Amino acid sequence: MNIVIASLLLYGAVFVLGRIAWQRHDGSVRRSLDLALIQARLVAPRIFFAVLGAGFIAALVPPELVAAIIGGDTGFLGLLIASALGAVTPGGPMLAFAVGSAALEVGGGTPQIIAFVTAWGLYNLNRTTVWEMPIIGRRATLQRIAVALPVPLLLGLAAGEIARLAASFG
Repeated sequence: MNIVIASLLLYGAVFVLGRIAWQRHDGSVRRSLDLALIQARLVAPRIFFAVLGAGFIAALVPPELVAAIIGGDTGFLGLLIASALGAVTPGGPMLAFAVGSAALEVGGGTPQIIAFVTAWGLYNLNRTTVWEMPIIGRRATLQRIAVALPVPLLLGLAAGEIARLAASFG
């Protein structure tokens, strides 16, 4: 349901902005379409291969293994493992979210996948070593990681508690 609401908001914003651009009569619509085509050419192959790769992962990794390592019943250890996997998962959001989605499909627990995606976003090893440390510096990077370290675990625990509360009400 959330994807429907988010999509409607996105489509509505595009419609409003498109109407404003159309009313300007200054070529804004044409430039927007040209830029959108350029972006589509860059992003479409990445999305395709990320989703294809996630599909291979979902097909090749036994669901029992996913459930045993990062399933909904793995508790705090599953959150730790999912956080570690998120930290070492290379690539951009198209791959990380596709892998998370595939893991959910084959038995990953929602709290664990929340920890996975959050860890990927907060302290992805590749991005941190290649970009953050050289630009911001080692000390500041390590301080940021130290502060961010518990966040995926806390969000995973919170998601588990919210699910338990929701189940008790309904």
